[in-house]
Amino acid sequence: FIVGGLACSMPITFLAICSWAIMVKLPRSLAQSDAHFLEACSFLIRRFRPGTEMFSVIFLVRNAMVAMTPLIFAKSGRLVTMSLLLYVNIMMVAFFKPWRFMVCNLLDMVLLMGMLVILDMGFVAARDTNENATMLIVMGFMLAMLLAVFATLTYGSYKFVAQKYRKQFRFFLCHQKNAAGSMARLLKIQLERALPGTKTFIDCDDLNDLTRLFSYVGQDTQTFLVLGSPSILTRKWCVGEMVTARANKVDTLILTWPQYNTPDEKFVSQYSKIVPDIHELSKFGIGLSEVEDTLRWLGTVDTLALPDQINEETSVLMANALAKVKTDRRTYREYGTKTESSTCPILVDHNSTEAMACAMVLSAMLKPQLLGTHVSPPTIMRQDAKLGPSTTTSLFLCSENCFKSQNIMTWMLQACKISGCCMIPVISEDGFEIPSESSLNELATNNSMAEEDVGQFILSIRALFQEIAVVFVPQNYSSTHEDLELRAKQAAMRLTAKMQPLAEKMKMIQSDEEDRKAIPHEVSEEEEEAVDGLPQDTDADHGDVVTASHQEPLELRSF
Repeated sequence: FIVGGLACSMPITFLAICSWAIMVKLPRSLAQSDAHFLEACSFLIRRFRPGTEMFSVIFLVRNAMVAMTPLIFAKSGRLVTMSLLLYVNIMMVAFFKPWRFMVCNLLDMVLLMGMLVILDMGFVAARDTNENATMLIVMGFMLAMLLAVFATLTYGSYKFVAQKYRKQFRFFLCHQKNAAGSMARLLKIQLERALPGTKTFIDCDDLNDLTRLFSYVGQDTQTFLVLGSPSILTRKWCVGEMVTARANKVDTLILTWPQYNTPDEKFVSQYSKIVPDIHELSKFGIGLSEVEDTLRWLGTVDTLALPDQINEETSVLMANALAKVKTDRRTYREYGTKTESSTCPILVDHNSTEAMACAMVLSAMLKPQLLGTHVSPPTIMRQDAKLGPSTTTSLFLCSENCFKSQNIMTWMLQACKISGCCMIPVISEDGFEIPSESSLNELATNNSMAEEDVGQFILSIRALFQEIAVVFVPQNYSSTHEDLELRAKQAAMRLTAKMQPLAEKMKMIQSDEEDRKAIPHEVSEEEEEAVDGLPQDTDADHGDVVTASHQEPLELRSF
């Protein structure tokens, strides 16, 4: 009796310790970023998706209840209890999908369904005399369950071997959306052109389940490419990807922006204060010590500098260098974009890397849409180029501070003088705002243009935004490849439709302003009452009563 009691207490004690570890200790460890505890309990939680660790306890309780089911005296009671346990189990797996990999969830449901069928046949056998038929059905489902297990093992082995020789993604682009979203999209296009048949991972296209993000880095990526924008090390998800790449020894390369700084020891030691939410990665098994080690490791990673000037030629050279980074190192110099003159230019601020990348993505997606139309393929204007008199339609890429660019000012003045030039504004950044009157007044005072050109420039901006803008923002989290193609199709439809030239819109605005100035302003009753209510002064010499309106004429403005 004593030995039996001790034997029974062992699984109960194990269940109690596991329950305490998952329900009590684990939340505290996650809050404290205790990666060592997570590693110690990995045999319990590693099989499950982050956030579903409770299923390790639920399945232990289920197993204990299944083991105690034979203790029920009545046969029908045993069958009903087992059926209820399995029905509840299959519903929970189907709803929560707790296993880390979807194929494991599918296998679990197949096995549970097979066991339920076998139990149902037990119900039939209890009152059926044809035992052979029951046995054949049970054996059939047992064979199907074994085949499902074998197929899953075969699939897992194939995936494991395939990952050793050919990863799902040739490149994984680790980037900060608002600083390098357009550049990431451009690199995806150029890298897949440079290496046909390969795939480049970008989150808005390829990530549907956030809990799989780090597994894509560690298991499915051949080269991990960090787009080193200035603030990328303050983004917890990007840093988590870097930690995973280092832990799994994935080939890593950093494409550095001019303002990117390799983290020094002071930055590393104060990192938890600089990025306080970095502790949230602990639920993925990433502690602060791993983050600090990774930040130091970044100083040893190979780097490639972003070209001084982003254009169509340097973007192709950059992609070719990245595709052959171990054997083909290139240094970049500033290239001019070699394009033939086009009747459909794209006007963009060359000083903005993101704006240039967005313009090249838009150009690449517009070209197939405009095949067979009267509109020539759009090309990006060179910095030293001029709008020709044959320009019929142009796309103006709106980005932050674009109207302060000297090239933009010159092109807008040139467009004013081309009678048939139409212009469509394209919003390329979420934070872009249409210039207000105060912004226009600031532009008018803070520029190097001649006085006679300032008015034309401001007038051209007002005329530009009388046209409905096209939104094309690769930086946006929801900007998938399909979404951008749809927006490029909308831009193509606008380009092929009939539009009013920019010069005509400017004339209409000028005419409207002149008409408003020419209409005499009628004094309303409210204004007359306001004048009557003004304080009155008495002329000392003549004793006449004089209102304040007689002393100074009342200035009336028409709006």
